[in-house]
Amino acid sequence: MPIVSPADCHTVVRALWDYLDRQLDEPQMAAIDAHLAECANCRAHSAFERRLVDEIRTVRGQHEDAAELRTRVLETIRRARTEERQ
Repeated sequence: MPIVSPADCHTVVRALWDYLDRQLDEPQMAAIDAHLAECANCRAHSAFERRLVDEIRTVRGQHEDAAELRTRVLETIRRARTEERQ
């Protein structure tokens, strides 16, 4: 996914998973870094996605049951949304 500088919110949000996994090249990472430094909404979205990714990684190693994992992930999403609103 090509990212031009300055990156716009739509482009940043679509690229967040790759960004968080450090799967983008250096210019793309830099463009998103610059955008996040200026955009509070995208920064909040990025923080939410980071918590979600971290929780999925933690939970995935603890559960072999896919249904239980799904339940835990959905609980985490609900909890994070509630925290975000406060």
